[in-house]
Amino acid sequence: MKKYGKGFALKTVKITRRTFIKGVGAVTVTSSLGMSGALRGDTRRAKATEADESVKYIHSCCTVNCTSRCHLKGHVKNGRIVAVTPGLLPGRDDYPNACLRSMSYAQRLQDPTQRVLYPMKRVGERGEGKFKQISWDEAFELIASKLLETKEKHGAHAASFFTMSGNLAKLAWESTTRLGATFGGTTYITEGLMGDHGASMGMNLVFGQARGGHDTRDYMNSKLIILWGRNIADTHTSEMRYIIKARENGAKVIVIDPRQCSSAAVADQWIPIRPQTDPALALGMMNYMISRDLHDKAWLKANSCGPLLVREDDGQYLRVNDGYAVWDEKTKRVVPAGTADAEPALTGEYVTAEGVKCHPAFVDLAKEAAKYTIPVTAEICGLEEAMVEQLAYEYATMKPAGIRMGQGMQRVYNSFAPFRTVATLAAVAGYIGISGGGASHMGGTASINPIPGVTVPDFNFAEWSNTGGAPFIEKNSSQLYNMIENEEVKFLWIGVSNFINQSPDANRVIGEILPKVPFIVNVDPFWTWTTKYADLVLPGKTHWEVWDILVRSPWVMVDQPAIETMGESKSDCEICSEVAKRVGLGHLWNKTDEEWIRSFMTSEHPAFADFDWDTWVKEGIFARPDGIYDAVFAFEDQKYKTPTGKFEFYTERLKKYGQEVPAYTRMLEDPQGELGKKYPLVCINYHDRVNVHTQQMLYPALKIVASEPEIQINTVDAEARGIKHGDIVKVFNDRGYCMIKAFVMEGIAPGITAIPNGWTPDQYIEGNMQNLTHFTINPVEEFISQTNSAFYDVLVEVEKV
Repeated sequence: MKKYGKGFALKTVKITRRTFIKGVGAVTVTSSLGMSGALRGDTRRAKATEADESVKYIHSCCTVNCTSRCHLKGHVKNGRIVAVTPGLLPGRDDYPNACLRSMSYAQRLQDPTQRVLYPMKRVGERGEGKFKQISWDEAFELIASKLLETKEKHGAHAASFFTMSGNLAKLAWESTTRLGATFGGTTYITEGLMGDHGASMGMNLVFGQARGGHDTRDYMNSKLIILWGRNIADTHTSEMRYIIKARENGAKVIVIDPRQCSSAAVADQWIPIRPQTDPALALGMMNYMISRDLHDKAWLKANSCGPLLVREDDGQYLRVNDGYAVWDEKTKRVVPAGTADAEPALTGEYVTAEGVKCHPAFVDLAKEAAKYTIPVTAEICGLEEAMVEQLAYEYATMKPAGIRMGQGMQRVYNSFAPFRTVATLAAVAGYIGISGGGASHMGGTASINPIPGVTVPDFNFAEWSNTGGAPFIEKNSSQLYNMIENEEVKFLWIGVSNFINQSPDANRVIGEILPKVPFIVNVDPFWTWTTKYADLVLPGKTHWEVWDILVRSPWVMVDQPAIETMGESKSDCEICSEVAKRVGLGHLWNKTDEEWIRSFMTSEHPAFADFDWDTWVKEGIFARPDGIYDAVFAFEDQKYKTPTGKFEFYTERLKKYGQEVPAYTRMLEDPQGELGKKYPLVCINYHDRVNVHTQQMLYPALKIVASEPEIQINTVDAEARGIKHGDIVKVFNDRGYCMIKAFVMEGIAPGITAIPNGWTPDQYIEGNMQNLTHFTINPVEEFISQTNSAFYDVLVEVEKV
């Protein structure tokens, strides 16, 4: 199998803003550098409005998806948004940002052909898209009757309320769940089905918390920066300016990604790894360091579970006086962990006074890593041996080195393994808790200075949190498919989610799952793939049309109506409130959206002593006086919320699964296995620069960047199939197919194909990417928390049409 080696590693260049523009293209660059205009026309339009006295400025916050939090300034004329520019971030003059997507969003939300304008009741078969307009009263009465009927016949728990991340503002995101909770229905922890839970599981195992990151400004303190599955040039544009500054300061930037994404195109080196082999590469780098005595033994002894003794008979930690134990090399005996003046051992085999054989946990990690020599690692990952060795050496010696991990590498079977293993690599090198180091995911660092003696809540969420005493039923989303197939769900409310387009195995969802739900309600501002399969579609509103709040600590941002109501659309909160009144829950939903927001901000916390509503609405943002605005990094205090209180790479409860230390496992759909003979190509998906899932599709301003989805395929794989660039191809496996144009390139590892996430069936020639994916329950992940969708663990074949 062909490997990528030094011939495919980009030459080292001194990147400046000018060379970055040449490398990625002006359209990408304007957003990546956080400039105020995405396109020249937009910039001119924004500037022109400044001199127009009829233009009002109304602020909002981009609330789509998990990592959007940009403060936006809308230029509004005659009830329409005519331009969008970045809003200020007090205390962070370096950080205002707005990407192409957020600045172009107004084009879609103000397009009546894209919007659901009125309550619509299905009159045809599900999927036909045949609806008739009804009144809001009729819609509310229909929902109420279905809910009450469900409760009477099957119990309130048979009504399910499901959300994803379409709008993460407080009211928009939580209203659906709150309605379910007050009614006594079933709600869901949605990270699993949407494919974002692997990172949380992996980080929790080692750090004891799902998030743990360094401030973006800390890039500039690193000698080496590894963007591991993180394409910030397209997906985290506000970070790119700090990468450029870091390189200007002399830092080397390496991107590890199966694709030569935009970030890889402007990095010093691209490591074209095979999907799901990230743990193998991290273990190989660990083995390189350990075998050459380049690991940080002092850090491991002081801050990790490495010296804690593990029993050889059952793989559990040895306990002494209900605590953990270490072998003291000075006294040659077992002592409680933390014993003053003890010299804990990291290696060796020992026997306690009671005859129990044991060894330090680090022994297990080193033993697992030893399997991954440079040749073995290179073979698994599809890389040249010299590339792997150079990477390991530079990471160990270019101190400090920082890793930034992206969401993509978790969308595999055993999704917790990549984040857990890569973070452990950083620990072995001693880079956790130091400036310029870390293995960062999202956030996780303190943003508020605690005020001594203050115990009152920051925000007044008490009334909103009151569910009226109804039992709170929260299930893992990984159980949703099975629950529906078992006919446990009689009513399904889908909010802030294009459920079919963003969930795995669409043919199964459409053909086997949704038909078993008697009644489906979908609230959405836009017509989507999911709305076509609902029995009742309700017109929701976007963040430019509602009162809402988003806390991006230390800032509190406000959404407020900037445009005239489109059709008869209503906010999620207003819709839920009207339904609640009709099922006897009106006393819990007795405020308007604005009244809820005002109540949230009536806190007795001293940080809000000088808060002024009118100023907040005018400026769109409140910077807390107790906020931390200087650059910070995670775990500087070396305190971890793990069972051992240490960085924990040895998890005793996973011993029964053979996962007590980070490990590499092959793909569920293995290209070198039996299935690979029929479907030899791995198919992954990725986030491009023109949309967040399905939210910013085909804006006129973005069509010049991408007007349709394409499948990226390596030149070698394309030539073997007689495929040329631009040919229409069929991508298929046993679950389904899609037809799409081929983008033939060298910038993707051989044996790998990639399709951009979010494009909907009407934008494909036929089918959709989700027709290819699967959802397979993972016993280990269910034991840890819940199964994560393995969107990247998919085999396909590609043929020219």
